[in-house]
Amino acid sequence: MGVDYSVRTLNLGDINVALQLWDTAGQERYRSITKQFFRRVDGVVVIYDITVEESFHAVRPWLCNIQEAVGDDIPIMVLGNKMDMESEREVSLKEGHRLAEESHLIFYEVSAYTGYNIMESLIHLARVLRETEDHEKEITVQLSTPHVKKKSCCK
Repeated sequence: MGVDYSVRTLNLGDINVALQLWDTAGQERYRSITKQFFRRVDGVVVIYDITVEESFHAVRPWLCNIQEAVGDDIPIMVLGNKMDMESEREVSLKEGHRLAEESHLIFYEVSAYTGYNIMESLIHLARVLRETEDHEKEITVQLSTPHVKKKSCCK
C-alpha cells in the first residue's frame, strides 16, 4: 500500500516521548492515499533526496496537501536526505534553508545511511511537539467542579 509504520521513543530528559512514524511513499500516485494519514497528526516530516532535484521540487506540492488536509498550524520538518553522497548533490544546502525559511519549517540535512543528524532532528521535532502540547494545555479552559462549602448543621 506504500505505508510503513514504527514507533520511536525519545528521552527528552524529564520525559519520554513516543513518536508514531508513518512512512508513506512519496510518489505522486500515493498522494491521494496519504491525505487520509494527515488528518489528526501532530507533526509532519517531509523528506527529499539531495541527489535528485525533482524530489526537492515535489516538496512544495506535498506541503500544500498537508495544509489542505490538516488545516491547523502544526510543526513541519523538512529533511534533505543522503548528505553522505555529497559528490552527487543536486540540491544545495542553501536551497533547503531557503525553503524552510519561506515556509516556516524545521530543516535538517541527514543521512539515513550513516545515521547523521537523524536523532538530532527527531529530538528537535519531539521538543517542538512537546512545547506545542504544553502551550495547548495552558490555553485550554479547565473545567472542574467548584468547591462547595458544606453548611454546618445546627444541633
